[in-house]
Amino acid sequence: MNRKMERITTEDLKFMSLAVREAYKAKGKTLPNPAVGAVIVKNGKVISKAYHEKAGRPHAEALAIEKAGDKAKDATLYVTLEPCNHYGKTPPCTEKIIKAGIKEVVIGIRDPNPVASGGVERLKAAGIKVKKNVFKKRCFELISDFIVNVKYSRPFVSLKLASTLDGFIADEKGNSKWITSKKSRTYVHKLRSYHNAVMVGIGTVLKDDPLLNVRFVKTFFQPKAVVVDKELKIPLNSKLVKKRAQDLIIITSERALLNYKAGILKDFGVKLLPVSLEEGSLNLKEAFEILRNSLGIYSVMCEGGSRLAGYLLSEGLIDELFVFYAPKVFGGGVNLFYNGNIKENLTLVRCLNSGGDMLGVFWREELWRVYHQL
Repeated sequence: MNRKMERITTEDLKFMSLAVREAYKAKGKTLPNPAVGAVIVKNGKVISKAYHEKAGRPHAEALAIEKAGDKAKDATLYVTLEPCNHYGKTPPCTEKIIKAGIKEVVIGIRDPNPVASGGVERLKAAGIKVKKNVFKKRCFELISDFIVNVKYSRPFVSLKLASTLDGFIADEKGNSKWITSKKSRTYVHKLRSYHNAVMVGIGTVLKDDPLLNVRFVKTFFQPKAVVVDKELKIPLNSKLVKKRAQDLIIITSERALLNYKAGILKDFGVKLLPVSLEEGSLNLKEAFEILRNSLGIYSVMCEGGSRLAGYLLSEGLIDELFVFYAPKVFGGGVNLFYNGNIKENLTLVRCLNSGGDMLGVFWREELWRVYHQL
């Protein structure tokens, strides 16, 4: 057995799990910063807990130490991400930890950002005991969106699909509602809350008239709604235009801006984002870059049909894939993927029961390699 693994106790897993839950309270809200949770424990009891609320605000460790006060001395700090060791918008957390008299720091995962890393070495130099890689995969999943933004300067893109066991996302009449269980549908809304935007193709809008917002779960904010609509076919009386115009972004073509509807949509407050065409299709790689660099959207959850899913996968634009397999058989209908040309290798990293459905979570190979390097 690996010696590092032998040092991880049941108590370590218990309190790191609590720190992860703290971090998820602001998942998606902290970008471009990572979501981080911290718990301070003394004599087996939780003294304080905190999470990073949003960029520019104090880090989770600093907040937990502030809440603990003098009780932090000789305590153990559990934190999902290596404490930062540099001056940014806030002072380095390593200095606060040292000053507070913390005796041990248990870390979920090392910081992938070279600017902020070095916290482990600084703490050890100060005589503080450090333990790493506790619940590493869970802590990596927590900041995978941050990692993609930091290492590759592009937004994190996930894709959600729901399918029958025989690989259909809709029946022969095109009906696709409620393939999966209520628990799975609720979880999809939780996933939406972790992203800055939810994207679909115009076909989904025309068929389902969705709102693309978060329901059924608590959220601090609503993600932006993004529609891929080359010819501006979106109805002016659609729910997105009528109820979410200020949060709606339409990825379209330059030519579509000449459409009479473009001016009306702009008057409603809709953001029109023209991008170039490649072989007749909108260049979504270009669109993602603009969403991040000009509009501050660092993570996008895609929920379109088989055509959008096929394009994203064939162009290698997906970082994380969620596939909900329902225990149903259609025997025909709309295929899971519009085409079978998947450019990026995807690795299954988690398989869960979701209200009777099977949920498979896949990472792109690039992300999997980063995980093993940290």
